[in-house]
Amino acid sequence: MKKIIEWFKSSASDFVLFIILLILINFVGSNAYLRLDLTNQKSYSLSKASKTIVKTLDEPLSIRVFFDKKLPAQYSNVAQYVEDLLEEYKRAANKNFSVSYMDLTKEDDKNLASGYGLRQVQIQEVNNNEIGVKQTYMGLAISYGDNIEIIDPITTSEGFEYRLTSTISKMINTAASLETLKGDDKIQLKVILSSAVKSLRISGVDQIESSVEKAAAAINKTKMDKIEYSVIHPAVDEVAVYTQRYGIQPINYRNSAGVMETGCIGVVLEYGEKFITLPVQIQDIFFNNYAVVGLDDVETTVNDSIQSLITKPTQFGYIIGHGERDLATQEGASGFYNAVSGLYEIKTIDLSTDDIPASMKSIVINGPKMNMTEEELYKIDQFIMKGGNALFLVDPFQETTQNNSFYGQTTSYFENDVNIDRLLKKYGVTQTREMVMDQACCETYHDSYGILELYWAPLLQKEDLDKKSSITGNLGNVIMLMSSPLTVAENKDVKVTTLVQSSEKAWTEKAEGLMLNPLMLEAPADKTKLARKDLMVLLEGKFQSAFDEPPVSVKEGEEEKGQGDYAITTHLSKSSQAGKIIVAGTSAITTPQVFDDKASSGVALLIVNAIDYLNGNDELCRMRTKGVAINVLNTDSKAMVTFFQMLNEYGLALFVLIAGLIVWRMRVKRKARINKTYNPDDERFMDKKAKSEAKA
Repeated sequence: MKKIIEWFKSSASDFVLFIILLILINFVGSNAYLRLDLTNQKSYSLSKASKTIVKTLDEPLSIRVFFDKKLPAQYSNVAQYVEDLLEEYKRAANKNFSVSYMDLTKEDDKNLASGYGLRQVQIQEVNNNEIGVKQTYMGLAISYGDNIEIIDPITTSEGFEYRLTSTISKMINTAASLETLKGDDKIQLKVILSSAVKSLRISGVDQIESSVEKAAAAINKTKMDKIEYSVIHPAVDEVAVYTQRYGIQPINYRNSAGVMETGCIGVVLEYGEKFITLPVQIQDIFFNNYAVVGLDDVETTVNDSIQSLITKPTQFGYIIGHGERDLATQEGASGFYNAVSGLYEIKTIDLSTDDIPASMKSIVINGPKMNMTEEELYKIDQFIMKGGNALFLVDPFQETTQNNSFYGQTTSYFENDVNIDRLLKKYGVTQTREMVMDQACCETYHDSYGILELYWAPLLQKEDLDKKSSITGNLGNVIMLMSSPLTVAENKDVKVTTLVQSSEKAWTEKAEGLMLNPLMLEAPADKTKLARKDLMVLLEGKFQSAFDEPPVSVKEGEEEKGQGDYAITTHLSKSSQAGKIIVAGTSAITTPQVFDDKASSGVALLIVNAIDYLNGNDELCRMRTKGVAINVLNTDSKAMVTFFQMLNEYGLALFVLIAGLIVWRMRVKRKARINKTYNPDDERFMDKKAKSEAKA
């Protein structure tokens, strides 16, 4: 024992003790969870909404993780990110939250992944200097009660928290709604198919009934057996009733007697007075070869539609009747509709006949092309005065297409002089009827002319967006297509935030004679004409009404309610409670040119975030956009670009090398000082002068 104690005291034990210390530190580090999130967007930390939803779980929710342990570097980083974030969920959750990591080297776990419906991802891997293709799983299966949802494939960390939290929220809401269905009340899943259409030689027609029935059986296992499947074969004289009620597809055919008749085909999910028509229909897929489409993912479609059918999502109004962007067409704003309808119920409102419901939080006015009546303007104004929120997307120009004998088909522009401006000016926003051009813009390549700059499509980065706002804080690569500049008047009762502005190299062009042709547009030679322009603004506070009193027709209607010598008026001259108004100088940002169905582009995320913010869901904004913004090097100097490129490639290695040399030289000098103090006669540590003196 004495020898052991002496050994510990001696320098011989230092190295062994150091190794033991390292092992203990690693052991503690692997078991004690501690992380610091130093990212600007807090990409590795949970949002408040995520913490709340898992902390308040009433029933067990389990997540099974299916990730191959041997993934290439780019995918293993994603797997590690998913694992780290799930650990954050676990730390924030109550006892009802659990996570299991499945071993994909085991055949049972692979079969389990397949049984959940996870799809294998095809990835490339390098093995023994050979490039091969590997099929593997990269996804999650989430179980809550009888409900099962999958998130798959997960090939990037971007938006993962938003996908997971929104899926959990959807499952909780759906489960709660299913439990409230009265007694034996069920959701009806109907195949409506004319017998004559069924007998036509169209690929897939004979599979409709079996495919939908199979989907219903699978969904019933996870939805408390609340789906009731049925098939309807309508007679010829009943077809019109079904096509008009449900909007299913009519099919014209010639019967055995050679007479033209009409049948129908469709799949409908219905509960009470509400129904959803699923996208199962006949299409021409290749030169008059017709086939049924929509059957491949019918189970997923039904699953997604159930929540919309039985839950009550937040509703916002979409104003129509004045040439606004059509939500149903590709030329309009169908991408906007598809992206937002999964989160909100969009109610179209024709102000000429309808009022804005008092329970509604927000409205959207997207690209009006015609004037509104005084009564319609008044309805919008009073909605805002009562604390309602509004998103105005107003174009500076309207366009017309003409045939020119020299140029062919040309597009010309004229000012979009609509009276919605009257409201905006009263609230403090003035829109100039000009189009913003910006040298920081999208580019295209032409075989004859090379790279062409599309000045009317400014491509804006983080420095052009408000960093503090939850709407724009994490965004980048936002294309503000065909936008006009905005100016905002000062108002002590209203807080103004410039959400989006152009770069410093922007100018404006008037409508008259404008041609959006990159070969015919040039930046001004006078650099003093270049300046930043405000393109999207947020106003929050109490606003003054644009009306001193109700319009005559509204006033007369109110007076009719009066009795005797008095009349009742509900006119508000100032906001009764604070509201929010967002104004953008273009509606082109909701078109398919820049807005995709999945809302993955920068401007699509901007608009969806704006809708969230107006409806009080601003916590979703930062969650959705984590990791989206890209750090862009803004410089015109090629030398500077080369410098930063070399710095990124070799800078770290060079820094480590220099640091190592400095530490080495410091140790050599320290050792020399120590020896000089305690062993001055050792010639190895003497300088030349000391050595010569010692020899003398």
